Amino acid sequence: MTFYRLIVALSVTLFPAFALAGEDAKNPPPSAIEWKTSLDEAFNAAPDSGWHVIADFYTDWCKWCKIQDESTFTDPRVIAMTRKFVFARVNAEVDTAVARRFGVNGYPTVIVLSKGGNEVDRLLGYHRPPEFVKTVQNYLKGVGTKAALEAEIRVKPQDLKLKYDLAGKHVGRGEFDQARSLFQQILNTDPKNGSGVADKAAFEMAVLHRKEKNWYKAIEAFRKFIRDYPKSELREDAETYIPWLCAKAGDTKEALKYYRTFLKSFSGSSQADWVKEQIKLLENPSDSSSS
Repeated sequence: MTFYRLIVALSVTLFPAFALAGEDAKNPPPSAIEWKTSLDEAFNAAPDSGWHVIADFYTDWCKWCKIQDESTFTDPRVIAMTRKFVFARVNAEVDTAVARRFGVNGYPTVIVLSKGGNEVDRLLGYHRPPEFVKTVQNYLKGVGTKAALEAEIRVKPQDLKLKYDLAGKHVGRGEFDQARSLFQQILNTDPKNGSGVADKAAFEMAVLHRKEKNWYKAIEAFRKFIRDYPKSELREDAETYIPWLCAKAGDTKEALKYYRTFLKSFSGSSQADWVKEQIKLLENPSDSSSS
């Protein structure tokens, strides 16, 4: 080996970050993500079978979709992923057939797909840039995916944390019956919340009723959650869910009562401003047309 080749080999072995930096300098990422407007367009744009597609399912009214657009998808670390991923943006209320095909029921939902169209896994809700990058990297390694959780549960069938995580995967795919079964198994096994996930399972059971638009069943489920787990960290969320559900069910008077009670009981809550806004909208319905 020549001296020059030896130096190059040592630089890559001992200083991989330097080698990568030089590589990136030759092929810098774009200043912004170049979004494809459909999955077909994204699959066709992937240069080889080793590439993956990142599909962002959003709606125009989704607050966290906008936040993710303005923060995560503008971050250089995420933009740099365009070296190995094609990004596609899908309006779930316009391309409803694709949203239904993938069981998308919450926003934002980001699905990682192989070039062949097979789902690796998905990210639900808002993710900050480092978390977004790390989660996608883990998924490609088979870490934290639905398939990985199913394999772990076969080895540790009594692990309630694994069951809770797998139930969340089912929820994200619209597989509510499978999720409900797992949540119920947790509640039956751990009524005193020794695992620390039973309260979360009870909360998510109520959320499932909300997703299915069973407003009154959801209200009762959240009330039961509060009775059973009064010290849960999810207590405040449940307390704000109930009046929101009352409003959805058309019971404005009950919604206002619950919201006002919340402000008295949780005056220092980070949700206080949102609750005040909801009270304002319910008291002045005409103002809601722009919200």
